[in-house]
Amino acid sequence: MKHAPHIDFAEFESYIHQKKECNGFHEVIRNHPEFGVWHERSLDIGHIRVYEHKANFKRPAQVKFETESTANQVHHCISLEGKMGAHFLNSNISANLSPQSFHQVFIPENDYLLGMGNTFTNVHIEIDRCHYTNLLSDSEEWSAQLKRKLNDQEMFYQGEHSLTRPMMQAIYEIFSSPLSGSLKKLLIEARVHELVALQLNQLFQPTEQNVKKSNEVIYAVHEYLCANFLHAHTLKDISRTFGINEFALKKGFRETFHTTVFDFIFEQRMEYARTQLLETKLSIHEVGSMVGYKYPNHFSTAFRKKFGVSPNSLKLS
Repeated sequence: MKHAPHIDFAEFESYIHQKKECNGFHEVIRNHPEFGVWHERSLDIGHIRVYEHKANFKRPAQVKFETESTANQVHHCISLEGKMGAHFLNSNISANLSPQSFHQVFIPENDYLLGMGNTFTNVHIEIDRCHYTNLLSDSEEWSAQLKRKLNDQEMFYQGEHSLTRPMMQAIYEIFSSPLSGSLKKLLIEARVHELVALQLNQLFQPTEQNVKKSNEVIYAVHEYLCANFLHAHTLKDISRTFGINEFALKKGFRETFHTTVFDFIFEQRMEYARTQLLETKLSIHEVGSMVGYKYPNHFSTAFRKKFGVSPNSLKLS
């Protein structure tokens, strides 16, 4: 989204299509004639503000925000669907999010660009800095260090991390509670605190058991792909099969095997194709079709990219 057009948030605000109150949330629908529809639900409970953003844009955009609130708030940004990214102009820091991932950010700057794809669902939680530091303990080193950073208004950004099922459940309950009034706010505050605890635990307290379990899943995916590389795959299907979100799958596979899922599948298919060309009487079209190519010229291009020779020259050798 680096080359997406820039637009001030104030311009989006000038195209408010509808405002209403629904189930305790303030809802705003913006319909920009050039970019499309941006639906927002929000609730302010004082020291905590929660937002849900859903968009269906005609094209990606980079929305410029100018605000003085970032120096006083810790931001929890969560991508449920679609890619997003915040770029802070003064420090030149980019905080990007893949689907089903989150980050925590405290960067005391007034101006930033929010990069948005065509469609996305995003949850954004702002927590007043003083309230956030009161949640932290001085008795644990990691917590005391984070508390000091925030009290001194030092930048805090730990990168992108994957959502877990308990986090997803807490988010769901924030926006789907049947309660109303003060009870609804009480429940939302509790779920936000739960979400903060779960995220901090993942950031600072990775357990040996969780690391081991994650590694086992990644090796199981690798073994599965070794046996099924000729089948059609999507990251969503693999994630569902092994009970892991897409971001964790991509990150874990790359870190463990130093390649992407689809680069690995490509390597396996090309090695298989070379063996078939050398050891069988199958035609180039037949071999290409076996490894997922509808057109022989597309297969030949991929084969040459991998081995430096065409499949035809290999067949004739």
